[in-house]
Amino acid sequence: MSSDISTFTVLPLVFSTECTSSHDVYIKEHSVRAVSEDKPPGQTLFMLNVPPTATEVGLRNAFSSVGNIRRIIFEKNTKEEGDGFKRAYIVFNKRDHLVRALQLKSLKPMSTDNEPIETGLNLWVKNYNNSICDRDVLRKKVEQFMADFDSQEKKDKTEENVDDEGWTVVTKGGRKPGLSRKESLANKLNEKVQKGAKKKELKNFYTFQIRESKKEQIALMRKSFEKDKEKVALMKQGRKFKPY
Repeated sequence: MSSDISTFTVLPLVFSTECTSSHDVYIKEHSVRAVSEDKPPGQTLFMLNVPPTATEVGLRNAFSSVGNIRRIIFEKNTKEEGDGFKRAYIVFNKRDHLVRALQLKSLKPMSTDNEPIETGLNLWVKNYNNSICDRDVLRKKVEQFMADFDSQEKKDKTEENVDDEGWTVVTKGGRKPGLSRKESLANKLNEKVQKGAKKKELKNFYTFQIRESKKEQIALMRKSFEKDKEKVALMKQGRKFKPY
């Protein structure tokens, strides 16, 4: 039996006909200010507290009595809402189908004999087997990738003599054709940049030499000054009066 809580309607959801207990989900019409193409207004049902075992097939089975479903979008809950459970947006083909869904008192089982939902160990085994890559499939993918790569390289080489506007760049003929105008201009610019870089390096090198030379001159001047001080001291001592 369903009951209203605030703006949501609470519906019991069962996994299969063999289940004796149900899980409550909360539904209401999806209505927000920002309109989204994948969640059109008037056709989208918003569902909370969706169990982890719920799949797209399971929800389609649960709402199979109201009409055709165009798409189902799952979103993970925030940390405040709790991990494991999720939210779902169910987009119906018509407005009437959404209205019928909002009037439901209960939902059909998610897992049926025709479309069973795997859980527990069976689901883990299936996911593990799907994670193992088939060698033949992998080899075909690699071969296809290399073939596409080689084809693209050949295409790039043939398009090297075509500029951005689609004009063919004419080059010199002969056994050793010359460079195109664009290539020649690019080479000249590159040489100019390299020369500027070398001049800058030489300038920095000369600046370093000048700085080191000044340091050496200052050191020599200090050394010479100390020697002169010693000479002056000796001369002063020699001028002292010695009566004996």
